[in-house]
Amino acid sequence: MSLHIIHISILFTFYIIGAFSTTDILRLSKGNTISVSAPDCHCPVCGNKIPLYDQIPILSYFINHQKCRFCGSKIPPSELILELFVFFLLSFTSVISDFSYSGFFLCLLFYQLTKIISLLIMKPRKNSFLKNLFLSLLHNILLFSLLFFLFFLEHLIV
Repeated sequence: MSLHIIHISILFTFYIIGAFSTTDILRLSKGNTISVSAPDCHCPVCGNKIPLYDQIPILSYFINHQKCRFCGSKIPPSELILELFVFFLLSFTSVISDFSYSGFFLCLLFYQLTKIISLLIMKPRKNSFLKNLFLSLLHNILLFSLLFFLFFLEHLIV
């Protein structure tokens, strides 16, 4: 039973990583002044802070009818597709690898490749790009450290 809880926790973490990846990539690629280390999400059009309950990937996209709650500006489907892609890619990789350590490292590799490819497609911003890229990598280390801990717990129980 506890093994199933850890697997669900890992998949839920992938869900969060999918949402984080979109914010991370968009902040690195857009020409705005928001640092990747800023704790809050903001609408790129009206600048309002997006409440935590609206930051639930997939669900909030459809509840808000693909629009910002405050100004009504349309949220591009590409953002939802990126979140779903990251979530399904990492989940599929982990399940296929039976939640092994090699699966963890493949997830890390696939996440970084997705980020690099997305940045190449979207053209990164010029303002403080290297500084923000470094901060982004630090955030990724923290996030994947939590994920590694969950993979470690999974192997302790087995």
